[in-house]
Parts: sequence; structure tokens; C-alpha cells
Amino acid sequence: MSTPAAARSPRPLRALPRARLIDRAAEAIKDYVLANHLRRGDRLPSEAELARSLGVSRNVIRQAVSSLETLGILQVAQGRGIYVGDVADTTVFRQLASWLNTDELDNQEFIQTRAIFERGIFELVLARISDAELDQLAAIAAALRDASAEEEIQRLHDEFHQALLAATGNRFLMTLGTILNRFFWSVAYSGPHVHRVSPAYLRESHAQLVELLRRRRVEDIPAMIALHLGVPRG
Repeated sequence: MSTPAAARSPRPLRALPRARLIDRAAEAIKDYVLANHLRRGDRLPSEAELARSLGVSRNVIRQAVSSLETLGILQVAQGRGIYVGDVADTTVFRQLASWLNTDELDNQEFIQTRAIFERGIFELVLARISDAELDQLAAIAAALRDASAEEEIQRLHDEFHQALLAATGNRFLMTLGTILNRFFWSVAYSGPHVHRVSPAYLRESHAQLVELLRRRRVEDIPAMIALHLGVPRG
């Protein structure tokens, strides 16, 4: 005869492994950065605020932040706070770049590789972007067109691409896309044979790109890629 459920001793809950808790905290912090479209140099809440919001100890937050700092996602400035980092300025990123001999990098191969990546992004964006997201991209593109300082142009360019990646609705692509964009830009500016667009073209082309996106036509994707990469369509 079986013992009634009420009479049985309840099984104790298993403690959450510490490593898993740290990983979950790191994922939550990454989600916060992405959801709020934070960019390089933007400040995050303090350790204490993050710990309170996530319901974990400050030590867990400290280790989660440390793991994200290693990946270049965050940067900790002692006594000043936690900031969004620059993936291109990490050891991992530099090691990846060192596998390429940018002195011999062929421009056509570089463009072909970027075009494959761009096509996938534009396909998802056209399928999922909302009118509000299009308006956001248009506002950023307008600010980019009016910008003159190099630092401001770069900041708005990063913001545009973060918003474009967010419009795919794919969180994994948002993270990977940010890394790949930084990698592509780094290669473009270090490879002597790689085509790179002028600041003037960069400022004007993104507004034109938004106009193509508003048409929501898949057949416009080749034109979007050519416009975005600054190369003749063909």
C-alpha cells in the first residue's frame, strides 16, 4: 500500500550550482545591454544595484561581470563603475584578427563575405521590422547625416547597426552581429586592398538604406547590400 502524498516527506530543493548562477547573471546582464541598446562607453547600474535587481549576491555579480569583461562585453573602471566594452579591444578579438594577413586580403573576397552576412540580416529585418523601429532607424540616420565630429559619426553608426540588429528579433544574432560588425570594420581599416567608404558616403547612405527598408521588398536586398557596402551593384 502506497503512502499518501501528504504523509510523505517532501524532497528537498537542490541548491543551484554556483557556476550556473554566475552564468545566468551574466546572461541577464547581456540581455540588459541588448534590450536597452547600450553602446560602447555607456554605464551600467552598480554592482549593488545589479545584485539587488537579480536577487543574487554582489560576489556573483562581480564574477559575472568579470567573465563578460574577458569577452570584451563590459569594461570595469575601478572607482568609476561598469561600462559597455569594445569587443575589438580584447585579446580574443586581436587573436582572431591575427589569423588574417590583411596586407594580402582580397577586396572581392571581403565584399563577398560581408554580403553573405548582410543578406541574412536584411531578410530577417524585412520580415520582422515594425514601423516604430523603422522610424527609429530613420531618426538615427538623420542624426548621422547631420553629424560632423568623427567620434559622433562613429557613435551614431554603431547605434544604427545595433538598432538594425535588434529589428531582426534574434538575440543571438544581435550579440554575434555586434562582434562581426566590429571585426569587419577593423579589417576594412587595416587592409590596404580593402574598399572602405568615406565618412561623407557613410553619413548619406544610411538614410537611403532606411528608404529601401520602408518599401519592405525582398527584391531590394541586393540594392541594400550594394548601397551599404558602397560597391557597384552586380
